[in-house]
Amino acid sequence: MMSETYTLRVDGGNFRAFKILVAAGTNGVNLNVPAFIAGVDDQTDDFKNKSPMGRVPILETPNGTLFESNAIAKFIGGLNPAQNLNGANFFEEAQVSQWLDFCAKEIDFPACVWMYPTFGYMAPNPTASAKAKADLAAALGVVEKALTGKEYLVGSALTLADIAIVCSLVYPFKFVCDAAFRGKFPSVVSLFEKCIATPAFADVVGKVTLCEDELEVGVAQVAAPKAKQEKKPKQEKKPKQEKKPKQETEADEPPPAPKKPDHPFKIMDRENKSPFSMDAWKVQYSNEKGDYTESMKYFWDNYDPAGWSLWRGDYKWNEENEKLFMTSNLVGGFIQRTEEIRKWFFGVMTIRGEEGKSMKITAYFLIRGDSIKPLTDCNDDALQYNWTKLDHTSEETKKMLYMYWCSDGPLEGEEYLDGAVYK
Repeated sequence: MMSETYTLRVDGGNFRAFKILVAAGTNGVNLNVPAFIAGVDDQTDDFKNKSPMGRVPILETPNGTLFESNAIAKFIGGLNPAQNLNGANFFEEAQVSQWLDFCAKEIDFPACVWMYPTFGYMAPNPTASAKAKADLAAALGVVEKALTGKEYLVGSALTLADIAIVCSLVYPFKFVCDAAFRGKFPSVVSLFEKCIATPAFADVVGKVTLCEDELEVGVAQVAAPKAKQEKKPKQEKKPKQEKKPKQETEADEPPPAPKKPDHPFKIMDRENKSPFSMDAWKVQYSNEKGDYTESMKYFWDNYDPAGWSLWRGDYKWNEENEKLFMTSNLVGGFIQRTEEIRKWFFGVMTIRGEEGKSMKITAYFLIRGDSIKPLTDCNDDALQYNWTKLDHTSEETKKMLYMYWCSDGPLEGEEYLDGAVYK
């Protein structure tokens, strides 16, 4: 059974999958985790048939598909009985299940309510955040008490109980649970730090730096309440007049909906026409059968520097890229969120380096106009990159553009790991 390969479908960085991946690493289970783009891959009929609620993670096995992260974790945890991740006996198995349920209800829920406004996933609600913070503290108090005089929650060795709780605390401890908050739970912090230092955890969550201060929520703009309207004094009733037949006029028609303003690029196409055709270039590039020499000759013969510009983008947080599937999902998500300007945008995003050591995301893009701002306006992910405008007359630019647009590496002396073409 240990030689079998299982496929986990999940988007990058999903904390509910952490415990599954850690359990797989601990048990030596072959787990295939292909790139998965939320909003795209979860819309297929195949995925919907396997996930009744349309959510990830799901695990594809030779015997069928499993959904719900705790069930998947217990399945993976049981594949190597010698490790006893599910408990060493029947009673311990029940204890592990107890802590998995406790974690989902008493830790994950308040942690998300507290964190999500910080990430922009929920509107700020100080009352809900304060309650969530208190609820999480109460839950960690229970875990702290259970760890008194013990190294692990169940039995005398690591189990899924410890794995689940530590994995659920990765994001809270990184972003919102400051030093003062964590200081109330020394045994929990000790378990956390001991676990994340092990290879099985580090391979999944990478290096975890505990926050000193709670990450602040941005100031939300709250709509002002409508002013109360003064009541008009009652007017004396006038004698009823005989109603005249209503005439159908244009005034009786509902006012037309305001017209959506044209995109700046559309205005640019109308008022500052360019001889370079993005559609023609994309057709040329897509139909290339050789080594792209002809396509790049076509590009440089037709490129219009007055109407278009070339940019290089380097991801700011490359030191956090440790798992290829998670890094690939960053790229996939970026591509997905740039749909608004697809007509005026082209390029390639690449991942190079070595998984687990150093992986770098680099983009080379062609965009209408002379600014990268339209990209950052439509895609917040673009703010996570340092952008450099390229000199189209430079031979170095032409060399790098060919390397990134037309080859599978090596890229700047490093192995090409993955990438995506935006066209």
